[in-house]
Amino acid sequence: MTMGKEEVLAEIERRIKRLEAEIEFAENRLSYLEKIGAPSRYQAFRRKDYSIYYLMLMGAWMLVGFIALMSISKRLPANINTPLLPYLLVALTVIVFPLIYMLWSRREEQKTPMDELEERERLARLVLSRFYIPLRKAVEEEDEETLKSLADELLTDPLLAEAVERMKEGDPKLMAYALYLYSNYSPALAEDVRETVENLNNKPLKTLLSSLLGESEG
Repeated sequence: MTMGKEEVLAEIERRIKRLEAEIEFAENRLSYLEKIGAPSRYQAFRRKDYSIYYLMLMGAWMLVGFIALMSISKRLPANINTPLLPYLLVALTVIVFPLIYMLWSRREEQKTPMDELEERERLARLVLSRFYIPLRKAVEEEDEETLKSLADELLTDPLLAEAVERMKEGDPKLMAYALYLYSNYSPALAEDVRETVENLNNKPLKTLLSSLLGESEG
């Protein structure tokens, strides 16, 4: 087990160093961009589009007009029919569509290089602190309960799962399954372990599971 554990710890250490290097690069780059005044330049490049507000104002005005029409139509003789439904539909359309567009455009707003660097740094820190550092400690101490807890977090914490995926550390669900397999291993699960090892993209967990096969076949 000792040799297998050393190999796993070496792989975990490689991933930790890679993430630390990514964080350091992001920090240095952000510091450089701050020095040259990039944040204010990027802010200036983001143009405001006020047409959406004009459309919303027009829709609100039409809605007020519709209410006024309703009030007037009640005073008109019964033989004079004022079609209000088309007017209402147009007013609601003019209000609702700009709202949908505004919400969508905020989601699709183009990120600056600084935004992307900050996001990469945040994701790297999250994967490092919430996954690899606890994983290293759990492997060192052969703490199966912590390994199960890490598996639970990969399945239940969407922030951690997203960070793992976006940092290309592997499939969170498959990584969680690998940790469960390791923590609950018995010879009867050897075939499941082999299949999981073949599909895993995360090298530390791949090495961790492979050590079980070495034991059972040794």
